Formats: sequence, structure tokens, C-alpha cells
Amino acid sequence: MGKRRMVFRMSLLSAALVAATSCQSGQHGPSSGMFSPSAAPRANDVANDYTKPYLSDEKMQKFLTSMKEEHNPFELIFKQGGGLQNPADLTSRLEEFNSFARRYGFQDYQGYTAVWGRIMVGEAQIAAADMVKDTAKSFQKMIDDAQADLKKPDLSPEQRKMDEDQIAGAQKTIHDISESGSNSLNEADMALVTNYKDQIDAAEKKYNASK
Repeated sequence: MGKRRMVFRMSLLSAALVAATSCQSGQHGPSSGMFSPSAAPRANDVANDYTKPYLSDEKMQKFLTSMKEEHNPFELIFKQGGGLQNPADLTSRLEEFNSFARRYGFQDYQGYTAVWGRIMVGEAQIAAADMVKDTAKSFQKMIDDAQADLKKPDLSPEQRKMDEDQIAGAQKTIHDISESGSNSLNEADMALVTNYKDQIDAAEKKYNASK
């Protein structure tokens, strides 16, 4: 399943469950989704503030183990066609989500899904970094070719100007794409996502056979 669809499913799950919790407490739910890195965290709660470390080896290991369960009620955020029909239907499953999350040492469903949210952001950053690296490599090849061309003794003034412009343009592009990267996830959590990348990919395959 694509990351955008995962985010969409998680947002619906979050909205429904936050609404259920708010109704039970008699309060209005927050207007922003819990998976938005820019969303304001609750007091003394770093789970939704992606600039602050939240992950740990223990959380990652427990979360990945939970994904191996034959029945994981959170499969609707992992798996295409996982059963998400109407977000309103999820409110009746609030205790089921919380119970499952607590079985793996999380305070509630928010603590559990906060791990997956950070994993998704980390994976997106890894993919973006790889894309930048590949693009920079292509433009560096253009620079190398133009520089080699400039060494030709019989190069015409027009071709020399074209090569020089190509070098300048490619160098600017490499600089711009290198500076344009946006790291929403803090460095400590990003390191953990990177360290567990192979295990994350293996766990996801259960829910996404086409991956």
C-alpha cells in the first residue's frame, strides 16, 4: 500500500477514535490529526511532537512483534482492504484498540499508532534522501561530461559556453535539492527507523503482499 493511503487510513482512525474519546469525556476533539508532525502535542505528551524523541528499541521491538499477530485490530492502517468502512464504526472498537496497545506496553492506542506514524515519516525521509542522491548523481555526471568536453583543444567558443552553462546549472541544481530536504522526524527516532528498516519491511509484507 502507498504511504499516502496509509496516512489517509491513519488519519481516519485517529479522527474517529479521538472523537469517541472526546464524546466519552464530554470534550470536543482536536481539529488536527494526531499524525501531523506540526500538530500541537498535548501537555506533557511527546507522542505527537515529531521533533522530540519518542521511539526506543523496546517500543520498536514490541511494535514489530505485534504486527506478526494473526489478528491485529490495527491492520486497517497496515493493510489495503483491512476493513475500514466508516470511521464512525471505529468508535465501538475503542476498547479493543486500547486493550491491544496495552498488551504491548503502550498506554493506549495513541501511544501505539504514534510509533507507526514515526515509522512512516522516517521511511518517507529515507526515500526522499535516496531520490536526492540519485538525482545529484545524474547531474554530477552532466558536470563531469561537460568538464571533460572543456579540455578539448579544438572546442568552439559556442560549445565552451554551453558546457560552462551546463556545469553552472547542474551545480546549482545539486545545491538546491540538497538544501530543500525537510526532516520532520527528530534525529534519534530517525536513527531507530533506519536501524529497523529491514525488519519493518519484512513486517509490512504480511499486510501488503504486492510490496
